[in-house]
Amino acid sequence: MGCCGGCCRYFPCLRFTIGILTFLAFLMGSLSLISPAWLERDVKTTDDSFYQDYNTYSYGLISSGGELKVDGSDNVTKYTWSFNTEWDQWDKLEEKAIMIIFASGMLFILVSLWNIAVTECVAIKNQGTLLIMMVIWNILGALCLTAAIIMFCATWHKNTTLNDFCSDSSAEFKAFSLGACQLSWAIYGAVATACVVIFLCGLNIIAAYRAKTQRRDAAFRHM
Repeated sequence: MGCCGGCCRYFPCLRFTIGILTFLAFLMGSLSLISPAWLERDVKTTDDSFYQDYNTYSYGLISSGGELKVDGSDNVTKYTWSFNTEWDQWDKLEEKAIMIIFASGMLFILVSLWNIAVTECVAIKNQGTLLIMMVIWNILGALCLTAAIIMFCATWHKNTTLNDFCSDSSAEFKAFSLGACQLSWAIYGAVATACVVIFLCGLNIIAAYRAKTQRRDAAFRHM
């Protein structure tokens, strides 16, 4: 009996919650990956000609941007978003490793999301095994995301761009020390994604246990 007629009939709210949270984790993690908002700084007073027209400047894993102040009587501001499109733009091995590890974590979450779609649409006899596989994907995804975040915080001072606008005489910019910069919403989104995925591990374990229990009870009833 498939999921729709089997284990999901006994606990539909749990399976629905797992599906929604997995989708939200994938969406939030994807936004964090592409967003230029991991670190940011108020740069209105900077002397650097590259940043002097910006109110704020922000930096992400694969993109950068900021609020650009346009000269003129209306004093309009707009957000500029620029993707780094060349692989050799990241000249440090750790920068490339962080992107690959974070993207790998997102891939594991996508595989888990695909497994959920399969269990909802295809008749699968052993639901518990597939749910345990989803636990494994979630653990791997959470480990990759956590490792990428820690690596980013440990090596951000080695990034030339970040070192340029985060260094300040009043606060040293080094590993796990922000200098003149501050954390932005995307890195919080990455941390939240890792936490949601860890929470999903627990929900999938509960779902796997219930599926196994229901299957065992059904076997006893047919004896």
